[in-house]
Amino acid sequence: MTLSMLMSSLLAGWLVNLCADTLPTHRTLQETWAWPFRSLTHPLFRRTRSTIDAAQVALLRPWRTRIVWGLALLLGWLAVNRVHAPLASLVLASQAWFFLAVAVIDLEHRLVLNRMLAVALPIFLLVNWLNHGPPLSAALLGAAAGFGFFLVLALAWPGGMGMGDVKLAGVIGLVLGLGDLWTALFVAILAGGLAGLVVLIRSRRRGQTFAYAPYLVLGVWLVLYFGAHLGPN
Repeated sequence: MTLSMLMSSLLAGWLVNLCADTLPTHRTLQETWAWPFRSLTHPLFRRTRSTIDAAQVALLRPWRTRIVWGLALLLGWLAVNRVHAPLASLVLASQAWFFLAVAVIDLEHRLVLNRMLAVALPIFLLVNWLNHGPPLSAALLGAAAGFGFFLVLALAWPGGMGMGDVKLAGVIGLVLGLGDLWTALFVAILAGGLAGLVVLIRSRRRGQTFAYAPYLVLGVWLVLYFGAHLGPN
């Protein structure tokens, strides 16, 4: 891994953890940044109950923080090995890091945040166009196909997935284009179906919910990094 990608990966891991701690809970940056460096007896943590809660919740998630750092580094290393052009490898890793943040938030809060997807859409369109990604027509068709296909699944399987997953499938279609979208969705549906079966067997309760976005993210990661081997070129 190059030094620039190493530094970018470390920054990405920090940003993913920061997003997971702030965006779903509406905590302030001061509350989130303060907890590792200050004692709970510090006056900062006596100001409001929300500040104390933020510190306690963050202290309960050391493993998530470490796993995110590790995954961010792994995704950066894979990007460098997949694409040798520095700018293209950074674009690839940045897309993977964004989907990592989506997966972490959905795992912890059962939420796929509209504001994250809304910000990502124009950025992905512009970056892929500048980086010779999927043509605009393929990207838009992929977005429509991903959104439409998962909308049908959501309507046919009430409670099985939310509208956040439907919108995320649309963003994935935009990133991958129409051709590679189906490979990613196949992986996501297969992995999500197996995970749902395990949850059903273990809980023995119908209607048990689980986060679906991580399986969509798994599908898009596999296509982004190994697409030439998984599906048609």
